[in-house]
Amino acid sequence: MLFSTSVFAQATLGLKKIAPFNIKLTNGQNYTSKQMAPGPAVLIYFSPDCDHCQHFTEDMTKNQSAIAGKQVVMVTFQDMTMLAPFAKKHKLSQFPNIKVGTEGLTYAVQRYYQIRSFPYIAIYDKAGNLVKTYEGEHPHAEIFKTIKAVK
Repeated sequence: MLFSTSVFAQATLGLKKIAPFNIKLTNGQNYTSKQMAPGPAVLIYFSPDCDHCQHFTEDMTKNQSAIAGKQVVMVTFQDMTMLAPFAKKHKLSQFPNIKVGTEGLTYAVQRYYQIRSFPYIAIYDKAGNLVKTYEGEHPHAEIFKTIKAVK
C-alpha cells in the first residue's frame, strides 16, 4: 500500500502546473502567473522573517549562474511592511528575472502546494511541468544544481 501511494504521489507531481498566483510586487504592481513568459521557472514561497529563507535568498543572489535564464517568483503571505525591507536588503530589484511579491492573506499559493514549512521551492521546466520541490531546509548546492539542470 505504501508503495502505490508513493508512485501515485510521484505521478501527480509531474502533472502539477505552477500555482495560479496573483501577487502584489514591491513596486506596487500586480503580477500573475498568466503574465509569466514561457520557459523554466522557480517559485519560492517564503517568509521574510524566516532564517532559512534569508540564507537561501542570500546564496541565490550570490549564485546567479544557477538561476540564469530562469524566471524566479518569490511569494509570501506577509505584508509589504515586512516584504519591502527584505527585498531591499537582498537587492532583489537588481535582478530582472526575480519577481518578489505578497499574496496577502489569500493563502492561495500556500494551499495549492499544501506548504507546511519555509522556504518551499517548486522548479518547473520550459514546458511548465513540475520537476522537483524542496520544502524546508535543504543543502543549497543541491537545490541550485537541480535549478541549473532544468531546461
